[in-house]
Amino acid sequence: MKLALFGAAGLALLFGVTGAGPAGAQSVPAGVDEGSTLTEIVVTGSLIRGTAVDTALPVEVYSQEDLELRGAPTALEFAKSLTIAGPTTGESYYFGGPTLIGSVNYNLRGLGSDKTLILLNGRRMDINTANIPSLALARTEILKDGAATIYGADAIGGVVNFITRDRFVGLDMSAQYKYIDGSDGDYSAGVLGGIGEGRVNLIASVEYEHRSRLHALERDFTRDSLDPTRAGYNPAPWSTLTNLAGWVPRGALPAVPTATIDGEFGAPVGGIVSDFTRQSCEAVGGRYDNNFTCAYNYIPYYNLVEDNDIWRGYLQLNADVLDNMKFHADASYARVTSPQVFASPAQPMVRGPAMATGSTFQIYVPIENPYAAEFAARNGIAGASGFTPVTYRLLGHGGNFAFGNGKGFGVPDRIDNEIWRLSAGVNGTLGDWAGVAKDVGYDFAVTYNHSDAFNTHPDTIGYRLQQALNGFGGPNCQAADLDPTRFGTQNPAAAGQNGCMWWNPFSTSFAGQPILGLSNPNYVAGAENSLELTRWLFNPRATRTINENTTVDLVFDGMSGVHLPGGEIGWALGGQYRDVKSREDIPDPIYNGSLACEWPSEFTSGNGPGSPNLPASPVPTTDPNFRGCTPDAPGPFVLFAPKIPVSLGRHQYSGFAELRLPVLSNLDFQAAARHEEFEGGLGATVYKLAGKWNVWGPLSLRGSYGTNYQAPPLSAVPGAVTVAARTYTAAAGNWLGAQFITDTNLKPETATARNFGVIWQSDGFAAGHQFQAIVDYFDIRTKDKIDQVADPNQIASLVFNGPGNTITTCDPSVQPLLNRVTFNNGCTVGMSGVGTFSSISTRYGNGPGQTTNGFDFQSRYDLPVGPGDLSLGLNATMITELKTGRTLLDGVVVSTGDDRLGNLNFATFAQAAPEWRANFDANYRFDRHNVRAAVNYVSAVQDERPGVQYGENGEDFITVDLTYRFAFNEGLALSATLANAFDRHPPPAQEEFGYDPWTANPLGRTAEIGLRMTF
Repeated sequence: MKLALFGAAGLALLFGVTGAGPAGAQSVPAGVDEGSTLTEIVVTGSLIRGTAVDTALPVEVYSQEDLELRGAPTALEFAKSLTIAGPTTGESYYFGGPTLIGSVNYNLRGLGSDKTLILLNGRRMDINTANIPSLALARTEILKDGAATIYGADAIGGVVNFITRDRFVGLDMSAQYKYIDGSDGDYSAGVLGGIGEGRVNLIASVEYEHRSRLHALERDFTRDSLDPTRAGYNPAPWSTLTNLAGWVPRGALPAVPTATIDGEFGAPVGGIVSDFTRQSCEAVGGRYDNNFTCAYNYIPYYNLVEDNDIWRGYLQLNADVLDNMKFHADASYARVTSPQVFASPAQPMVRGPAMATGSTFQIYVPIENPYAAEFAARNGIAGASGFTPVTYRLLGHGGNFAFGNGKGFGVPDRIDNEIWRLSAGVNGTLGDWAGVAKDVGYDFAVTYNHSDAFNTHPDTIGYRLQQALNGFGGPNCQAADLDPTRFGTQNPAAAGQNGCMWWNPFSTSFAGQPILGLSNPNYVAGAENSLELTRWLFNPRATRTINENTTVDLVFDGMSGVHLPGGEIGWALGGQYRDVKSREDIPDPIYNGSLACEWPSEFTSGNGPGSPNLPASPVPTTDPNFRGCTPDAPGPFVLFAPKIPVSLGRHQYSGFAELRLPVLSNLDFQAAARHEEFEGGLGATVYKLAGKWNVWGPLSLRGSYGTNYQAPPLSAVPGAVTVAARTYTAAAGNWLGAQFITDTNLKPETATARNFGVIWQSDGFAAGHQFQAIVDYFDIRTKDKIDQVADPNQIASLVFNGPGNTITTCDPSVQPLLNRVTFNNGCTVGMSGVGTFSSISTRYGNGPGQTTNGFDFQSRYDLPVGPGDLSLGLNATMITELKTGRTLLDGVVVSTGDDRLGNLNFATFAQAAPEWRANFDANYRFDRHNVRAAVNYVSAVQDERPGVQYGENGEDFITVDLTYRFAFNEGLALSATLANAFDRHPPPAQEEFGYDPWTANPLGRTAEIGLRMTF
């Protein structure tokens, strides 16, 4: 209905205007392929078509030819090279978020990828850009300014618009191979075909990209974490939660269990008994911290790059339906798969299955377990009924042989994502039937985006582990529980019998560290755990997330008939309707919460003589029948929580108007406004004013001011709780639980954006020279940023704020943030943050805004040299301010405002903010040869965390790329690229891999060869 009103209003205006000049887009000269460099092009940022890169809008344009001369970089390489971009995801590695592998997210101005709008041919794309048809592209236009007035929500940081070739006829094929030391290399191939030189043109492309696995230890900088005895080593990838533990011997089990450690497992009958010595700990690569902690380095189980395949296809139809009507339709598809994204051998145990919450004393090994009896005998322990570990991880030292299929010794995630898009529309002029409005232009399109993201993220099922410790492990174990008041199946005669298996949690169970080739002196042959039992202890936690959005655009544009001294006023008017949907498919009953606590009572008819069946749903932790499902959701997993499938949807309506005002022949303005309403009573009105003044000859000034907005994400369900894992400085870098609770009163995030630019275009120092320089100042200020209000790591550091990360108060009235900490055994003044808490909760909602400003520099000088032409170019961005506002949580000032500029910004999940990013290139073309040298610069960032960290002051990252291209003829060219020619390592940073993968890459020097054939 509202869209119809927008259209009716537009038609009413159309028939009310006078004047006749057509407002068509600038056409491509005949015979010129759209991939070539054009002086005047249609640019992103205005729906009154026909503007150029040097006008009021700050736009960077990258043609297909530009990228060919660079050696045809991948989408990820291109995104990371942009000086105007912040930290970028899409790398094929675990810590960037395994579900983001292959999804290149553009993060303009470092404000977040959700604040950069992606378009294909001016229509909305999914944020996952894997289905962008690189071979079919003519150019990429990047608007470095807010554009909510033109395109609607989500364009706070800017817009990236991929524009395909218009009417290609022929066959275009390409193939590339990149040599990477320590890897099988990356390679790609693609073919594009086009037919139709008349009124109808059809093009289609198919492309394939492969990235090969690169193990973490193939690079020297990752090895800086392996030796903890070396001064200045990188401690980031070390965990104190391992399977080499300290065990407390326990006396007789209480007759009636209660929700305390001693009340459930019995009083201690001795002190901590270590399952290792300093020597045996170090023998398997561990770090001896104390008698219950042999920390392990998990990085040897990971890869810097994982195997990753991307298939994509594209189909486009352009047709002249009538003389004044054109039809355009395109369809794009991509599938991104990574069959194994390796992680640790098991997740750390930070919760359950014991009644008392936390990460300590969570499991119990009865003395009837033969491995417990051997442990007692080996250590001379008498009178113990069982043992509990201080902390524990199912597998760590020794790896996991059950899932890697011989390609690794961790637990791999599996990624399989599909993204597709359909868009169709007509545009032209109304024609003679419209009378005085015959030259009014129209543009109508419907666009549908669909993403189907499948991923697994395995975790240990805590109560299954307890069953295996009791001798009732494995998929084929069926045994009655003779004591329903006790945690775990109680039936001594059936333990370890008839398909029931024991789990060995002690150091005798593994032969050594398999990656480093280290032998375990405590190993006992035959004491290892079976692969079948190991697999049974894990749940894949498979999730399929399906996102859909449908966008309907209707735009009219034309000339008003009103003339100013500089010319006729142009206008555009239109509306947009968007329907956004998201749903989850989680078939596993354990993970989706429908089977709240799988336990033998659910599958057997009785629990012993006279005992009733146990309830199907978990009972409170204080109930003696509690069976290990912790109370948050509940949670049978040792780290993560179940995920209840949700299905969400939202409608959005908007209307906009835009004017182009040629005030004088050398002074032009653009004004626009938009109002958008969101289902649920949310709405926003934004506006923008931009202008350009040609001051004198080669000198021009441009500027803009506008407001922008972003709606709360569809997934932000009020009151929802999301459980994840974070690494905590106060806990010596350990990964522990984190809960994000969504606020009930979310509102749109808003922003203001200012831009002022100076443009110089002239001849150079001699005849035949050309010079262009553009300097833009930008200033973006957001308000009510939608995100985690305070990072869990920040909260932990404020609670454990004493010397050595210790507690200084246990009084919530003094420190309210104590209520957000899940302690293992309560709060005690003076206790350390290591091993004393298991999780932190925080709010997800409207938090403090951000301010960023700085300067963009673009310069190019072209001149003839000898038999050819030399072109010198510079693109650079200097950030002068990047700040986050004051943060309050529970009445506590979590931050007075973070100055993020020049810092690693670990508290914001490693969002590094270098002050400078710059690219300089020199390109020389002569005859059929083209030689290009490029220098890429990223300034150092400092680690802002207290104390001295590994890579504390960072390093400038300077790399040199060399590309040579030889054209055998007009249709055949060979290119060779030596990237990072001097083999510079990425700057050191105290993160898991020893560098910041969001900013740099770990590949070192690479050599690439490519072949391009066009017929």
